[in-house]
Amino acid sequence: MILDLEQYVKYLEGIHKRTMQYAKATPNELLEWRPSEDKFSTGDLLRHIASARLMFLGIFEHGTWIYTGHDTGKGASIEDISNYLEACQMKLTRGILRIGSDVMTKKVLTLHGHEVSAWRILMAIPEHEIHHRGQISAYLQMNKIEPPQIFGLKIEQVKTL
Repeated sequence: MILDLEQYVKYLEGIHKRTMQYAKATPNELLEWRPSEDKFSTGDLLRHIASARLMFLGIFEHGTWIYTGHDTGKGASIEDISNYLEACQMKLTRGILRIGSDVMTKKVLTLHGHEVSAWRILMAIPEHEIHHRGQISAYLQMNKIEPPQIFGLKIEQVKTL
């Protein structure tokens, strides 16, 4: 159970660590691949995860939703994208710890302008990242690349009854 922001940040770090495994499994040649013209590329998804971290932090720090985008200026190679992911994660965790645990009882506005408890937005951060990490997993598999196993085993390796 998550009881305070320090525990929450540890939880986020675990999610980030697993996302970085997906980044490391992504070859540079796959960064511009997309399943169709109207979808994010693999690189777009990775940069989007990073930029969204800052967007979520902005809600708590400034009360506004500002998205800085996911263009290749934020990383054109997997090394640059990985550095951007790390930097945004560091800003997010430091920022969350700086705002303090009393944020849990505060109200913030959603993108649609509805007031909600801030803890709901805190829970949206990992949900958003995991959603896009699933897309990256599918992209890797569509390109015959085995995605990382987030907990170290494939389901076929788990003992059955």
